[in-house]
Amino acid sequence: MEDRAIERLNDLYDYWMPQVTDTAVYPVDCVFTTDELDTIDRYKTDFETMVSEQEGLWIRDGGPTDEEWEAYKQMLADSCGMDQLLQVYQDAYARYTSES
Repeated sequence: MEDRAIERLNDLYDYWMPQVTDTAVYPVDCVFTTDELDTIDRYKTDFETMVSEQEGLWIRDGGPTDEEWEAYKQMLADSCGMDQLLQVYQDAYARYTSES
């Protein structure tokens, strides 16, 4: 591996992973209904674009104040379908865990 890749992995394990309290991940084999897939198609791209853009700004300019964070979450809910996406993923996960 390239030296920088090794350094990133070492940083991940040395600095970040000790902060992780739950290593569970969203299962990749959840099944979505047609309506859920329509909701994902409708909102996911805009949501991810907005998150990426804001993340870049915060990396460049520094993190948000508490007020900015609350306004950001409200904007994601109002304009980017965050609540609808969360509900779709939660419903699919609930079905997945009830059948396991």
